[in-house]
Amino acid sequence: MSVLIEQFKQSFKYTGRLSVSDFRRWSAWLLLIFILTYIAHLYAVHVLDNYGGSSINAVTGVFVFYATLLLVYVFLMFAITSALIRRHHDMGRNGWFSVLWFVPYIGVGYWIYLLCAKGTQGPNAYGPPA
Repeated sequence: MSVLIEQFKQSFKYTGRLSVSDFRRWSAWLLLIFILTYIAHLYAVHVLDNYGGSSINAVTGVFVFYATLLLVYVFLMFAITSALIRRHHDMGRNGWFSVLWFVPYIGVGYWIYLLCAKGTQGPNAYGPPA
């Protein structure tokens, strides 16, 4: 839990390094967040399908849900980008390699690579080990 809190505190920090073990924990938390939001999305679709035509409250509730979800996803994109950049710094690479994560199909394989690759031992150009 402390890794999650620490990552959220550093969501807009794009310097320094992020160790592979912290990146794995952060990735697990992100996966959990995305699964939970997807389940909530399925419930919102169910509400719209069953009550959307008969209740303005249902439509309003779903609209508020999606507006909130959009804000959460925007924040998570900054957090993900920060973690990716710092993970690349840990491997001694420029943070621009993070763009590969956003390429469809390639991104998933690249994410798995980042979960397995070891960082550089000792200090590098981006700072001391995390």
